[in-house]
Amino acid sequence: MPVNRDSPLKQAARVGLALSWIAVALTLLGGVLALVGSFDTQIGPATVLVRSSGAYLPPLVTWTGALSYFAFAYALWRLIAFLRLSREGQVFAAETTGHLRAFGRWLVVATLAATILPLAIIAVHVLVPAQAGTGLVPTIRIPLFTGLFVLTVATLVMMICRVIDEGRRLRDELGEIV
Repeated sequence: MPVNRDSPLKQAARVGLALSWIAVALTLLGGVLALVGSFDTQIGPATVLVRSSGAYLPPLVTWTGALSYFAFAYALWRLIAFLRLSREGQVFAAETTGHLRAFGRWLVVATLAATILPLAIIAVHVLVPAQAGTGLVPTIRIPLFTGLFVLTVATLVMMICRVIDEGRRLRDELGEIV
């Protein structure tokens, strides 16, 4: 189905692509900062303090946090592929829904990585004898509502893919009858 140059779908895909690229850049920057950890830098007369967290956390926790950033960046990459195909008018193609479905799956992976991996590292840190001076149990904040929201959106995205696939199957079936 061809899409004319100024169709609302094409405009929405263009805007979505621009926003997705910005989100990918910021997400990758967040992942790199999680790997690097805390540091100070001088920008002109100002000193910029970058902190991965206020409380003590084992370094592995912040490094595993980077995994969730990179998983989310990959999810956004799949969304970009979906938006490109949509912009070209291939909204109901199997490849297009495949990218959208992958976006939903990687949202789930990123959410679980952001929630479960830090908890597992904290549990290991508490159970395994820590180095001297690091025996305290760190507090960790888990944005439960945000995680549930993202999982809900990912489920909705995957459900929309199923509906599109079913519509494509019915269209193909009707084409065979006629």
